Amino acid sequence: MRKSFKRGAVILGLFAGGILFGTNATAHAALTPSSTQPGANMVDVSSWQGNLTAADYQTLAQNGVKAVTIKASEGTGYINPYLSQQVQYAQQAGLSINFYHFVHFTTTDQAAQEAQNFMNAVQSVTSSKDVVMVADFESSELGGISKANNDANLAAFDSALNQGGYNKTDLYTMASWLGVKIDTNASNQGWIADYPATPTGSKYPSANAWQWASDYRFPNINQNLDVSQLNNSFYLNSGSAVASTNTNANSSSASSASSESSSSSATKPSNSGSSSKNDGEIVKIPGPSGKQYSAARSASVKLVWRANMGKHYYTTTKGARYSKHLGTRYGYNSELPNVTWVTDAHEKLYKKNTGNYAIYYHVRSTVGNHGGWIWRGYLN
Repeated sequence: MRKSFKRGAVILGLFAGGILFGTNATAHAALTPSSTQPGANMVDVSSWQGNLTAADYQTLAQNGVKAVTIKASEGTGYINPYLSQQVQYAQQAGLSINFYHFVHFTTTDQAAQEAQNFMNAVQSVTSSKDVVMVADFESSELGGISKANNDANLAAFDSALNQGGYNKTDLYTMASWLGVKIDTNASNQGWIADYPATPTGSKYPSANAWQWASDYRFPNINQNLDVSQLNNSFYLNSGSAVASTNTNANSSSASSASSESSSSSATKPSNSGSSSKNDGEIVKIPGPSGKQYSAARSASVKLVWRANMGKHYYTTTKGARYSKHLGTRYGYNSELPNVTWVTDAHEKLYKKNTGNYAIYYHVRSTVGNHGGWIWRGYLN
């Protein structure tokens, strides 16, 4: 299924990114969607799929994919360099997001160390603990360890995750190792890899998922992908909007803000007059002394309405991000030229000094560490 990050390493049983030594594993031409095949409602990706675009993730969602499980880490030091991007693209496509760690541990101490690396990687992109954390158990050195020791090491790995607040765990392994080199259990019901020559129907109904191909081609994506059929909702409960709450914004700013343009033609939303109970206020990001908060700016506007809104995705390098009454400026958008902003609320303000109206959208970055209200005319 997955290649180790060590590109030059020869890992027994890996072929074109997939497991070749699971039961019934057969190399064949790339599979394309067919009504006779098992469900393809989960895919997994690593740095080997770092070339997939945001549009590709939208294509996955449009073709029945509900969840993506992303390689976060490997061993004690490696973190997937495409992790943040892949989380962002999966979020934008509305997919449930989960994570996996490529296991090398052969002792309980090593298992605890690898669990910490796994948590560090995941915490770099989300503060949510409601994600499935998978031990990818397929590396060749694990085949030389007894099942009893592998089970004990996996238990230590899961224990460390549990202590870190991650209680949704699972075990990925090939069918030929199941019950021979490693066991599933109540905490790890299993994500089993088994590639029949002609995949159809269902397998491993007591497991959470069955990975049935590593050479599946979705429409308009010219790349083989791993696909799995979900047997339950275990991988679907993480939601599509995992978001880190870490605040580490660059607090430097330009010498002056661009003035926000006004709009008098904006219409009132259907839930006029309602006020969002979660209107997007975030921790205020410190800036240059005396320049972040302006009482005069706050007093110059009057709220007409504020309401929740759906998710829309934008970029901008113009203007700045403010608190809901514009009193506090969080930062200039030119400082974050590569950020994708996601909307969750909007408001209409009356500008007393000009007599005009303006619509502001509340946005957050896709990983949740920046946000604020931006005049919609600046959003692309």
